[in-house]
Parts: sequence; structure tokens; C-alpha cells
Amino acid sequence: MAKSQALNILNEIKAATFQNAAQLPLKESAHPEWQGLGFQVGGLRLVVSMGEISEIMQVPKIAPLPGVKSWILGIANVRGRLVPVVDLHDYLSMAPTVPMARWRVLLVEDEDLVAGLLVEQSLGIQHFLSASYEEVTADSVEGLKPYVRGAFRHGGRVYYEAHLKSILRDEKFFDVAERTK
Repeated sequence: MAKSQALNILNEIKAATFQNAAQLPLKESAHPEWQGLGFQVGGLRLVVSMGEISEIMQVPKIAPLPGVKSWILGIANVRGRLVPVVDLHDYLSMAPTVPMARWRVLLVEDEDLVAGLLVEQSLGIQHFLSASYEEVTADSVEGLKPYVRGAFRHGGRVYYEAHLKSILRDEKFFDVAERTK
């Protein structure tokens, strides 16, 4: 008898839960969202699609390389794999704006190419309404222009959508030897 009463009480709770539950929004009223990883370089907020970043890590121990341009910091051992580490500030001709303690390395892979890109800080996963996207170029920063196709506006801030894999395929990226006189 006690078992039957307990079962009745549970069924009443279940019925009340469904009766008082809020309706899910209709598909037409849902706002499409875009999400990506936010980061900062030279004081600018950038965002990249989630598929472009393999890993975010603290700055690893970097072995310097002789005879390379200043934006090549050296190579790091990332889980048994040697990865070139690039100072994205220097590569884009931008000055860093936050203390080194916040700096992070974004590991970017594109088929056979891999590089660690040093940025000022990771801003975590960012969510934007798709309607907040506009096609713009980063005219204020010449070095960034080839890698930006648009921006999201959110909360009065602009997040430029960066394409980091295109950096790995750029001719400039392969021109690493320092010219000697």
C-alpha cells in the first residue's frame, strides 16, 4: 500500500511539472548565433571560429632560433611535437598592451602546417547574434587587414573576425630568414 501511495505522489509531481513547464521558443523566434574564441592583440578584440584553434596554452618554454625575423620567437615542444611560436603582435606590426603574465599561445593547425601564435590574452568563448555581423576591414591596423573579413558588434565593442589559418598560408609567414647585409 505504501508503495502505491509513493507511486501516486510521484505521478502527481510529474503531471504538475509538465503542466507548469515553460514552453520552448518557436524556431521562428530563436535568434541564430555565431560563437568563436575571443582573444586580444595590440588592444584589439578579435574572434576566430572554434575550428581554427586546436589549443590554448600558457606560453611554453621557447628555444630561440638564430637568423630568423624578430616575430619568430623560436620553437617549443608541445607534447613531443616541435612547433614554431610566432609573436602575433610583431608579425602584425602592433604593440602589446597587457602584461606578459596574461599572454597565451593559440595553437593553429591547417593540414600539414602548425604554429603557436602568441596573443595578449584569451577572452574565452564569445557568442554573437548572426545579425550583428558586418563586413568590414581592419583599416586602423594595416598588418591585420589581410586576415579580417568582418566584425561582430556586441555591448558597444567590436570583435574583428580573424582567419588565423590564412596567416599560416601567407607568403609573409614563410619568409622567416633575417636578411644580412
